[in-house]
Amino acid sequence: MPYRFDLHVRLESVHTPNDPRAVFEALRARVHDPLWLLARQWTLGEHHGTDAASPALVHLTVTETPIAGRSAAPDDDPRITPPEAIIESEPEQWWTIGRRVRVGNSLRTAVPAARRRDPALRFAGLPAPYDSLNGRVLDGLALYRSRAELGLGPAKFAALGVPATEPADDWQPAELAYSTTFKAGPTTLTIPRHDGGDVDWYSATADNASSPASPPQVVRTSYPSRVAYDGSPHPRWWQIENARYDPGAVAPHRTRLASLVMIHLLASHGDDWFTAPLLSPTGTLVTVNQMQVEDVMGLTVQDLPADDWSLYQVSGRKPNELLVWPTVANPLTGTTALDDVVLGVDEDANVLWAIERRVDGVELVEPDEPEEPPPVTPPAGDVVVMGTRRYRYVPSTAVPHLWHPYLISDAGDVRRFVQARLADLNVRPVVPRPGPTSRMLRDPAAGPTEPAHQISPGAVPRNGLRIDRRHVLGRRVDGQPVLWVQRRRTPLLAPPSSSLRFDVLEEVLEVRP
Repeated sequence: MPYRFDLHVRLESVHTPNDPRAVFEALRARVHDPLWLLARQWTLGEHHGTDAASPALVHLTVTETPIAGRSAAPDDDPRITPPEAIIESEPEQWWTIGRRVRVGNSLRTAVPAARRRDPALRFAGLPAPYDSLNGRVLDGLALYRSRAELGLGPAKFAALGVPATEPADDWQPAELAYSTTFKAGPTTLTIPRHDGGDVDWYSATADNASSPASPPQVVRTSYPSRVAYDGSPHPRWWQIENARYDPGAVAPHRTRLASLVMIHLLASHGDDWFTAPLLSPTGTLVTVNQMQVEDVMGLTVQDLPADDWSLYQVSGRKPNELLVWPTVANPLTGTTALDDVVLGVDEDANVLWAIERRVDGVELVEPDEPEEPPPVTPPAGDVVVMGTRRYRYVPSTAVPHLWHPYLISDAGDVRRFVQARLADLNVRPVVPRPGPTSRMLRDPAAGPTEPAHQISPGAVPRNGLRIDRRHVLGRRVDGQPVLWVQRRRTPLLAPPSSSLRFDVLEEVLEVRP
């Protein structure tokens, strides 16, 4: 077998230590046309720059106004709990199935013996795989709702971790969205029409109230770092770069603010941009009063914040004010919805339909419609008496049982879609169908004589709307987990259509032999 030898050839520079003048000449790095370099520096505006070193420290003089919580509980404190968990919370969300089982088993001996077999205190209607608990295990939530008549004091539930107070419900049934307010000193922060999901500085609007007694100013010091991204230029000149990003591929459109900022960054010395974190605590309204930059040579430069424009300006506040939220990072969202409802305006029927698909984790199935009897035809040779004609009302199309109508109403000078009930007019006596069972189609504040639910016409877009409820798990600033139930709006491609047409009256034939 022949042998193989791999030979590698490498070029290396040869130093000439015997001639020091050659070394000095190489270190000078002379150019044949230095005026050309000066012209290029003049073209790029480098002659207007200052002889400054790299920034080492950034000192921000700020005023921090904390956002007040709704209660003393950490779950209601915007400085600890993400605002999504506070805004989207709903009453009784703490009662998961596991907690209901644990509380029910723990309080089983405390329940009077005569009530332990009460079906109203046991699980019922749970979907698979929890259906084995139905009728067999005490429901902790049912015990909590009946704690007064069962003689179960608050201390028994508090010992099991049950929260003493229920969270406020910021869901607006008429608008099908969340709306709430927070207080930051004298300033009121309003979260209007939150559809569910991320909450950040752009989600809030503020009034123009100014604090009569501002909090004391503090200095926050941070370490700046260069702005880096894929394909960014190296800070060292004449360094060979391996570009992984093509800035020319980004279309500079006026609606793409990020692309415009990126192109501006590349076109104006991309290696001279620095970023410094704002070390103010979360859940505060921060006012930046002064900025001081200290470089590695010990020189300092002071500057005031911009007063005419800001990328992160809160509506209603000054450009130098920032809203710092502890937004939830990488939340875990339930794969199966608790409730799933579709809404849309049917132009043919002039009705707003609300279609229930899932309610409390149970997938709803449309019941089978009874077969209609065949039409009566007179046999051959029989006499048909046509004295007094009788008719029966026949709808052109049957509306599914899970479709619930909302009719437009102008009562009280307020235009609303009012929840109505369907009924089968072929059956006597006429009995209305059952209404919706999802809590998203009910108004807890409605009185006994008022409609169960009303919807503002502007709350449902033309192409329809889908609302679902899901469990969301995140973490607070202190690392503790927080679990809440989120309702989220998503648009549809087209509204639901029932294909209703005009109803007819069908003549009933009277046949005599």
